[in-house]
Amino acid sequence: MRSRMQYRWFFTALACTYSIVITAPSVVSAQTALPTGEEIRERYVEALGGRAVLQAPKSSLARGTFDAPAQGLSGEMEIHSAAPNKMYSTMTVPGVGQIRTGFNGEVGWSANPVIGPMILEGAQLEQLKQQADFYAVLHPETHVVSFEPVGQKEFEGKTCYEVKVTTKWDEEYTEFYDIDTGLLAGSVRSQESPMGPIEATNVVVEYQDFGGIMVPVKAVQRAMGIESVVTITSVEYDVVDEAVFELPADIKALLEAQPKDTTAGGRTD
Repeated sequence: MRSRMQYRWFFTALACTYSIVITAPSVVSAQTALPTGEEIRERYVEALGGRAVLQAPKSSLARGTFDAPAQGLSGEMEIHSAAPNKMYSTMTVPGVGQIRTGFNGEVGWSANPVIGPMILEGAQLEQLKQQADFYAVLHPETHVVSFEPVGQKEFEGKTCYEVKVTTKWDEEYTEFYDIDTGLLAGSVRSQESPMGPIEATNVVVEYQDFGGIMVPVKAVQRAMGIESVVTITSVEYDVVDEAVFELPADIKALLEAQPKDTTAGGRTD
């Protein structure tokens, strides 16, 4: 989830599960003035490691696991990411198969054993572009038009700044930033899926330092009455082969089957 460089790893992994398995009021302190959105974002960048450290890697490979205990589902996952905006994730679930999601800088797609391969469009594509943006935390204006602090709130046991985020495609969602650490504590957001928008609460449970960058290594998502857990076990930088982002055969076949554009003097045979 990525709307932020490290956050996307678990958000992307959790989003892959939607096709398989189907809070307290805000309290604003009268004594403490809210920081600006820019101040919250800059503090978050520093808490992650600072601009120089965050923009040093050109690619990353995150490995981990996914668990949905109540559904008896678990699997292994890998997320390959590369600057400026490429991503390829796989999740292998015994008894279900492999779930794949990718963005090669132009085409967003997904494929899984439940609904098959599909080309992503609309808000679902825009969310994937945001997740695939390798340096989104350093230039949020690429996807976000408004980042507005609205108060303080207790979120999963942490006192946080509650921030309303509005994207360029008119989506609104809420993020929570830990007042003590400056780190992102989680979000409440509707994730677009083949089944329609699904509202999910995403909670970062734990961060860990990988190469000077603070990475969320354990996260929980609650959606549709289902609790899912993603655990990142390793992160490597600058080891990704660009070939991994090439469109797979089933996605190429879908693209070739799409109607050809005959506007501007074009024609079909």
